[in-house]
Amino acid sequence: MLKKALTYLLFFYFVLQANAQDIHFSNFYTNTLNLNPAETGFFTGKYRFCLAYRDQYRTVAQPYQTISANFDGKIEKRYWNYILGYGLVLNFDKAGDANYNTVQCGIPFAQHLNLAGSKVILSYGIMPAIYYNSFDYNDLTFSEQFNGNKFDSDIEISEALDMNSQTYVNLHAGVQLTYKQDKAHSYTAGYALYNINRPNVSFYNENDVRLRTRSVLHGTAKLSVTQNIDLIPGFKMQFQGKQHEFHFGGMGIFYFDNASISQVQTGVWFRSKNKDAVIFGVGCQYMDFDIMLDYDLNISSLRTASNGHGAFEITISYITAYQNKSRRMNAIRCPHSL
Repeated sequence: MLKKALTYLLFFYFVLQANAQDIHFSNFYTNTLNLNPAETGFFTGKYRFCLAYRDQYRTVAQPYQTISANFDGKIEKRYWNYILGYGLVLNFDKAGDANYNTVQCGIPFAQHLNLAGSKVILSYGIMPAIYYNSFDYNDLTFSEQFNGNKFDSDIEISEALDMNSQTYVNLHAGVQLTYKQDKAHSYTAGYALYNINRPNVSFYNENDVRLRTRSVLHGTAKLSVTQNIDLIPGFKMQFQGKQHEFHFGGMGIFYFDNASISQVQTGVWFRSKNKDAVIFGVGCQYMDFDIMLDYDLNISSLRTASNGHGAFEITISYITAYQNKSRRMNAIRCPHSL
């Protein structure tokens, strides 16, 4: 019974660390489909592609690695007072010594309504998804593999797991409101709810082990300081069970009259989860590619083991215009959000 209990605790730990708190990204400015389903189709252009990679805890233990690839487009007509957005979200996450893998495939849909003479845009969206979780316990060690003198990996463990993979359906939804004061000032606030159906994530088919709902509050503003400089303050707040996260800061965008590099952006954010990290970001828009690099500098009690190192993250997004142009002559101050 004791060994059974220890096995339960071990794998519940992996579930809580790698799954129950959901996939995590620091960049919520351009990796928007992982922020709120209501962001689907909310950009200037025809199609949007985004690829993100995050590497975390490499200096402490087996690194946590997350890859996200997503796409969205939209349908709009001149006589419509709204826009329909659609997309595809693919996420892959690997965590811990047991190689706990999470694969997510979501299909988001959203509608964007123009209100108050297009000064206000109300957006709402939904994203059904299929999740696949798996782990490999062959790289794990158990106390019964100690033969009295030393550890012996050839000793078989007595406990047999019911299964080492599972597939389930999940559901997310969100709403967002954007106010365009004028061409130089706009404000956006949103709310998203993840894991609405609270799927069962137990590897022992226990009904009371369910993925908790996650609430996300977020907001950004676009403020023009000069003709060539914008400030983009923003925040993100997340709540999942007893876990919470407060993420706030800002980014400056500098525009250039250059055919190759039309803008450079840099920013700093603070993530408060027991004083978790300070995040530094830098990026640029090269041709039609928006490239953002973020680094989490760990300032929590974990810094003793991590030496201050946290996570490295790179996000590359690309938006196709309505009309193809052979050459881009001048920089255009046109943030990717509507």
